[in-house]
Amino acid sequence: MSLHAPTSPAAATINDGVEAESSSRGWRLSVPTALRWAILVSVGMSTQYFFQPFVWAHWPVEEVLVGWVEVAADRIVMALFIALSLIIATRVSAQRRSVRALLLAGAIVVGAAMGEIALLAVGSPGVPRDESAVFGSIAQWTLLAGCMSGMYYLWTRSTDADAAARASELRRSTIEALRVQTDLQSLRQQIEPHFLFNTLATIRRLSETGPADGTTMLRHLLDYLRSTIPASGQHATLGEEVDLIRCHLAIVAMRMNGRLDVQFDVPDGLREHACPPLTLATLVENAVKHGITPSPTGGTILVAARRDGHDLELRVEDTGAGMFVPEASFGGTGIGLANTRARLRVLYGDRASLILAANAPCGVRAIVRLPFDGSPPR
Repeated sequence: MSLHAPTSPAAATINDGVEAESSSRGWRLSVPTALRWAILVSVGMSTQYFFQPFVWAHWPVEEVLVGWVEVAADRIVMALFIALSLIIATRVSAQRRSVRALLLAGAIVVGAAMGEIALLAVGSPGVPRDESAVFGSIAQWTLLAGCMSGMYYLWTRSTDADAAARASELRRSTIEALRVQTDLQSLRQQIEPHFLFNTLATIRRLSETGPADGTTMLRHLLDYLRSTIPASGQHATLGEEVDLIRCHLAIVAMRMNGRLDVQFDVPDGLREHACPPLTLATLVENAVKHGITPSPTGGTILVAARRDGHDLELRVEDTGAGMFVPEASFGGTGIGLANTRARLRVLYGDRASLILAANAPCGVRAIVRLPFDGSPPR
């Protein structure tokens, strides 16, 4: 017979020497459940009557069936009384696991005693009349009750410990997700003001020296600002990220006076795939700052995407100064790269990765792999 105890969404803390259970864990045994299991268990137990050799050796089949019906009736009566006791016991408010186990044991013993008394009162032929046999039967039920309550105690302790572990992991994941979201907002605040300030300063200078170029850069800036609107949330598409980078690099290329060449290799069929915002933008920003800018001759930045089996591979390659530049963060410990890795871990677990490698003949290659299953980040 089982008690209805659904798993709680909020697990209790399990400490040594302290027994605490979540108040949301169900304790009440429903009447239909109790009656259903009482009948099933009692009828099942009564079938042992058929496996006694002397029954078939001394009685015909008809009498064996009649005897089994009497045994089954006795078992059902006993089970119904035990079920009634359990129904009442599980209505008692008890938060501690040990108290519930004691109530469970007590309910089984009381129910069994009431069943024995009821069978004696109606003169059931299968119940012994002497007191010693009755007390012996009750002692057997007490032993059984102790075993069942012990099993219940161990089972609930195990399930509560598992629930506590899951709740702890959920809290850790939630805190990590909030931290990564905070880092993302901080990254936006670090990138955009710096970029906007430099761009506006360049536009002001071009308005005096080259108005046509200043107008072109202003148009790129407006396109860039418009592209940042979809990236204000936690989710974006690869197409939105590429559009943002394209506007960004168009402005940077004008500011670098021809020292930067930009190439894109992103198939249209991949533009609608989910992509965490600022993932590629962070890598492009690193390529400009630590690869192209320190290089006397500038270089090329390639932004590419392709499907590789079950993965979506995103690449940002530059032909700039490369990994040997001391101030570069391409060693993998820079704040932007660390935040990107942390966001990928929170959103995709171990299904995503960020790898940095030397590019040939010079520069750096950053490769991001995301699961290509059509599902957005969680």
